[in-house]
Amino acid sequence: MNHRKVIQSVIDRIGAQDYLEIGVNKGACFLPIQARCKIAVDPDFQIPRLRRARWALRNLGSRYFRMTSDDFFAQAGSSLRCDVVFIDGLHTYEQSRQDAENALQVLNEGGVILMHDCNPPNAAAAQPSGSPAQAGALGLPGWTDEWCGDVWKTICALRRRKDLRVFVIDGDCGLGVVTRGPSAGGPELTDAELQKLGYADLERDRARWLDLKPESVLPGFLAGLGRVGRAAAKA
Repeated sequence: MNHRKVIQSVIDRIGAQDYLEIGVNKGACFLPIQARCKIAVDPDFQIPRLRRARWALRNLGSRYFRMTSDDFFAQAGSSLRCDVVFIDGLHTYEQSRQDAENALQVLNEGGVILMHDCNPPNAAAAQPSGSPAQAGALGLPGWTDEWCGDVWKTICALRRRKDLRVFVIDGDCGLGVVTRGPSAGGPELTDAELQKLGYADLERDRARWLDLKPESVLPGFLAGLGRVGRAAAKA
């Protein structure tokens, strides 16, 4: 599964006009995405010149904000509205949860939030840290430069809400999917209990913690999505 293709499929299906990506890094996902309005947020863009040139025509109207996601949301205020948000920023529980909560505040009705790295493949990849470099420097057994951190805890936190549908697609290190609607149920954990969870807890029952689903659910999920925002008004 390629998360960029999933994002584009969601955009196309719901007729999304406004796309926000948090954690752009080298632009491998952001630049090829097609949407009327695209916003990129990253405190340290690393987009190669050749890649930017290759996708220049597709990004003539794109806006780039070199700042933390917290600063971006604070600056944007209530004027920001988005149809699809992709969260791939700092891979910590605290920051990914904050990004998800902020994204929900600006998400249009019928919109979709997608989150990368929600299903770490091993304990090394799930190591809480401040960056991939910090995680790699620990020399943990099984380290392969894949860093998911503990973003998976944010999925557990969101699944407690009764007004959200949240699950994780089992592919590409786990792609979290968040939409508004009646919850299918989730782990009954307090914030304090959730904070104490470690990778061993996830490994014992990741399918239940994450509501992990196979890639084969994608066609049905997409088919169940309606048009959003301006696209719905034109329908």
